[in-house]
Amino acid sequence: MIQDLRGILHYVPQFRGKIFVVTFDGAAVADPNFANLLLDVAVLHNLGIRVVIVHGAGQQIRKLAEKRKAALSNDDGSGPTDAATMEIAIDAVGRITTSVMQGLTAVGLRSAQLNALIAHRAGF
Repeated sequence: MIQDLRGILHYVPQFRGKIFVVTFDGAAVADPNFANLLLDVAVLHNLGIRVVIVHGAGQQIRKLAEKRKAALSNDDGSGPTDAATMEIAIDAVGRITTSVMQGLTAVGLRSAQLNALIAHRAGF
């Protein structure tokens, strides 16, 4: 453990003040080990690294559709989505986001939810 900590100290100054984008699928939120993932995010934050979390919801969307006995027009996010599927997806994503934000609060971090993204083309 101590050796691992000493190993990362070399990298901390290089990434302090930078933004890390951490992505995980919806299955990670349902995993019993999810709290440890959020603890890792808290460690990054405490080292001065800013973190943006982007989560998926595929597993939860499929489960919610099954519970509601609804057929999904698109369950992998790659095609057209009908209104019923969109409603299920919005419900599932809202639940996951709430769970993530509660988990972040539990490890002492503040969080905000965004519904907008501005992307700039770089390097192409």
